[in-house]
Amino acid sequence: MYQGEDLILAMGAPGSRWSGSIRCIQSQTDINTSDERPELTYDGEMGWHRGAYWGPNHTQGHNFDRLDNMDYSECLTEFKRPFTDWNTGIKIIKSHWFSYHIPQLREWFPKAKLIAFYMPDDFCFDWWHKVGGWNITYPHYEWYENDERMRLQIEIENACIQQEFHTDKKNLAQILDELGLTNNLHSADFLINKDRKFKELSESLNKSVHQIIENTLFRTPVGIL
Repeated sequence: MYQGEDLILAMGAPGSRWSGSIRCIQSQTDINTSDERPELTYDGEMGWHRGAYWGPNHTQGHNFDRLDNMDYSECLTEFKRPFTDWNTGIKIIKSHWFSYHIPQLREWFPKAKLIAFYMPDDFCFDWWHKVGGWNITYPHYEWYENDERMRLQIEIENACIQQEFHTDKKNLAQILDELGLTNNLHSADFLINKDRKFKELSESLNKSVHQIIENTLFRTPVGIL
């Protein structure tokens, strides 16, 4: 039975700056990004959302808030849904709702890597609003309903992450090593051609693309299982 040996299951509360970190991890050459489509994109002034997210009100993982009511096969089917080429490379599956079901995911996919991003509750709430809040067009946040519930669920998600993970700041080489990946990265030209955000950040901050990657990753504590 498939045990998730080519999966990275990623989680973080809204506003934890996990999306930018994941985008930078995707600079590694073995990562499969065949889930990316123009409509699965959000920039805003600060946002950096790319590719599929799984969860309520999304095309994939709509029932992931109640993953405990699903079975292994249903979950795996949802993982595969947005990829045009499932059989190549390492797939990163992103869901806020993984935080609530970490033991279940480890049981179903014991060979998958789990990665969690953590920032304090108030920071997450404030940063999520700074990025766009309820005006963010992708991913979708209807499940959180309003600011009061958003604050509550951020606290719950962060508590679940802290219960299972030890998070601290790591550089790219450390993250890739703990994920079992090599330190082979795409070239700056490749990354710029793939995602204009790399070029915009490089120009605005007067740093190289690979410096942008290192700085983006090191700002958010991360834990890996």
